[in-house]
Amino acid sequence: MKKVRIFPDESRSGVPLLAARTGSHCPANGFWLPEGSSGQPIFVFEGSVMPAGETGAVVWHLQTSAETGRAAP
Repeated sequence: MKKVRIFPDESRSGVPLLAARTGSHCPANGFWLPEGSSGQPIFVFEGSVMPAGETGAVVWHLQTSAETGRAAP
């Protein structure tokens, strides 16, 4: 599988979170939400190409189970 370059993002608690840009390969399975959006997150599989948001190219942020309201696997 292709090596994925990721760039960390800091959450309010200081725990690093993952982020990925439209067109890049997804660094981790999970629910992703575009930057500045409060809508529903979408599930993207690791290695898939990150999609465009409603406004075009965006930075996607991996959501934690607490943020999505879903139980952790």
